[in-house]
Amino acid sequence: MRITTFQQTSHIRAYWYAWLGIAAVALVLRFTVFLGASEQRLFGLATAYMISTWLPIIALNLVEGRRLTAYLRIHHPQQWEQISYISFLGFAGRNGFRETRWLYSQDDFGDPVVASMKKERRRFIRWVLTVFFSYIVMMPVLLGL
Repeated sequence: MRITTFQQTSHIRAYWYAWLGIAAVALVLRFTVFLGASEQRLFGLATAYMISTWLPIIALNLVEGRRLTAYLRIHHPQQWEQISYISFLGFAGRNGFRETRWLYSQDDFGDPVVASMKKERRRFIRWVLTVFFSYIVMMPVLLGL
């Protein structure tokens, strides 16, 4: 019996490169064009960096999350109901607490597609957390503190 594995196209590497490019451009601008700039201009640079990184993350989170929940809703409806149930609201489509707990569990319903999608979702969460925690370093540098 031959075991086949499912391999979906991953965009996570492109997300990493795009974020690194935005961060590099922001740092180059900070130490060239914005060198000696006023506090208001530095605040504008930091705000532009924050908006240019966080708005795409919000949109990508919606797309990446919907991909997994749509597959579960079609191929594993009982498990989707367990994961998406919210008290007093019913099946609302997304329950972040239950979904996160399930993402980091070993339960993939015996489906290699679900296993692959869970792995990609965990990689996406790792990237989002990296970008988020990079603000601790990037914001003081961009603000000139």
